[in-house]
Amino acid sequence: MEVLSAYVPMDRRHAMERGDSIPDLARGAALFADISGFTPLTEALSRALGPRRGVEELTGYLNQVYDALINEVDRYGGSVIAFAGDAITCWLDADKGS
Repeated sequence: MEVLSAYVPMDRRHAMERGDSIPDLARGAALFADISGFTPLTEALSRALGPRRGVEELTGYLNQVYDALINEVDRYGGSVIAFAGDAITCWLDADKGS
């Protein structure tokens, strides 16, 4: 199960750990963030540093951006649903209105 947990959104993991049912419908907000200028940045780093080093630098930059986004999503009780290239999709449940 440890290996599979990386593919299960955090809210679903928590519900399964508690033995809670997962609702068929939910209210909330989806967040989709895509890094603007990703392709030109990739090409520039590859030209300047070479393909291998460019990819290493790019990975470092992506990790910094994703770490900051994930920390904020976690802080508000949200879940990361998916990564796709330079994009991240998250879900935040609606609050109780208070």
